[in-house]
Amino acid sequence: VEPSEKIAKFLIFFVIMVVIIKSATNAGVFEPKNHKGSGYSVKIPDGWIKVRKQKKEYLPNGVEMVMFVPEGTDMEKGRPDIFITIYTKKLTTPIWIEDEFPDIISSLAQAGMEIKDKGEINLDDKISNWVVYYDKAAPALVLEFYIVTDNNILYKIQYSAIPEAFNMNRNSFEQLK
Repeated sequence: VEPSEKIAKFLIFFVIMVVIIKSATNAGVFEPKNHKGSGYSVKIPDGWIKVRKQKKEYLPNGVEMVMFVPEGTDMEKGRPDIFITIYTKKLTTPIWIEDEFPDIISSLAQAGMEIKDKGEINLDDKISNWVVYYDKAAPALVLEFYIVTDNNILYKIQYSAIPEAFNMNRNSFEQLK
């Protein structure tokens, strides 16, 4: 076998491998197990995947969002039945979440959400306020955590599920570390 044939065979093999790897990546075979966002990193729950941003999705200026759903979720029908989202926004002025949280609860109630429970917890030495509410329009039970860091970054971490699946999938939300 001549050297030029060896080179040609190697190049063909190389191109085929690149195509296979690219196809496998696009098909989600090599899904990452972690997600790194602005100022945070989380472990994606087992059996869940990160969703690519939808084109029709609108976010306010400066807000970043990532969504995770159980593997096999049909994203074509719109809002999934079960999902986790993390919203991030760098604030221009400092706020204290414990001062703003009553307004958040009031806004949720005015929007027709049925507040089930709310409270405050320390997460990684940061004060976090949380709320559980029923969204009649979805319909879904929603758990949200609000955290503001020393760098004035607001995080809203949201877990939403149809009522009958809320407790069953909540463990996946709690795996998000």
